[in-house]
Amino acid sequence: MIKQLIDEALIAHGFARTHELETTSFYIRNSGSAIRFAVVNIIDDLPDPAELNNRINHLVPEEFLRNPSFKKNCDLICIYRLSVLAEFKDHEEEIFAIEEDPHFYKKYVLYYSIAEETALTDFTYDKLVAVIADKKEFIDYKENPLVASQYSFAAKTFIKLPFLELPNHQGNLVSLRLQAAEAVAEAGLEDTYSTIKQITNKNVDEMVKEMIKNELANIQD
Repeated sequence: MIKQLIDEALIAHGFARTHELETTSFYIRNSGSAIRFAVVNIIDDLPDPAELNNRINHLVPEEFLRNPSFKKNCDLICIYRLSVLAEFKDHEEEIFAIEEDPHFYKKYVLYYSIAEETALTDFTYDKLVAVIADKKEFIDYKENPLVASQYSFAAKTFIKLPFLELPNHQGNLVSLRLQAAEAVAEAGLEDTYSTIKQITNKNVDEMVKEMIKNELANIQD
């Protein structure tokens, strides 16, 4: 199921699947003169980076190896299942070691839990896009990030795989000026904010003098 979702995501972003093995699939995307490769691999353990590189290198199709762009422009997406999301802490160092390894591939470890997999039954990539754009789902996830849900998996997918495009959606936008005013009021800095606005067109020396003057007045009071 998870591998199928990533397959749909890659195809939705212009990749074509060229080779498929039991646990590993190979993709290529041609965009003008730019060529990008991707490998999706299901892993049952978290090997050290050198071992992982060796495993994949033995599976790479010959036509990929012949392309000079392959070695410097290939994403390796490793799919790894946890019993529960809290287990991530136990494997954090191993996952980071894989993702930070610079050799052969840009590596991403997309981990998920059994509960997340259950929540994604009969799911599609289009539904995943709809979930990530749902503001209520985001709020629920923000409050309980360790609760397995469709959104928890969607969030990891878009964070881990930076070449996936987040959906655009229209909303009622609040101007930055109003947002700033609210933030200033909440912090109790209205007087300072007012001073800065009044002397925006003055030079820095004048601004500093004005602020010092106000602070001295406050002290005298």
